[in-house]
Formats: sequence, structure tokens, C-alpha cells
Amino acid sequence: MSLRGTRLASFPSSMQPLTVTDVTRIATEAAREQSSQLEVVAVTLGGEGSYAEVIVDIAGCKAEPCRFSVGVFRDAPPAVVRHEITNQLQRHIREHVN
Repeated sequence: MSLRGTRLASFPSSMQPLTVTDVTRIATEAAREQSSQLEVVAVTLGGEGSYAEVIVDIAGCKAEPCRFSVGVFRDAPPAVVRHEITNQLQRHIREHVN
């Protein structure tokens, strides 16, 4: 099992942070667009701040079970969160499936 996460820069903002439900929805949509092998299994908050971890399973990985995490800041705009999740999903697919 592989469990790795990447911490991304926080975006100063006066907007309300995205909820865990929002992050779950964004991550699930991004995962579906990248590969049918990806499944978002959880989103957890990282302490008192706006940091969250998206936990993803990859089916068909070299060493099953295969799980990794993607770190995002919920105070970033939804499009930025989606972009960061998508980039990390693509990197993990290349590393784990090929």
C-alpha cells in the first residue's frame, strides 16, 4: 500500500472555505474524469485550518491494495482545488498503474 500526500500552498481569501462535502464532490468528479480505476474513499480535515486530505484507491495497481492521498486547501476557489486534485491524480496514475 502506498500512502503519500502533497501539501499545496494556501490561498488567502475572504471567501468561506469549501465544505468536506464540496471537496468530496470535486474530487469524485475529477477522479471519474481521469480514470475508472480511481475511487475517492474519504476526505478528512487536517486540524483546525482549511487543509484537507482526499484519500483515493487505485484499482489495478502494481501492488494491491493501492491508496494515496492528495492534500488541498479548502480556502482556495473550487476551480483551483479541482486543478490541484486533477494534477495529483494524474501523477499518481502514472506512478502506480504504468
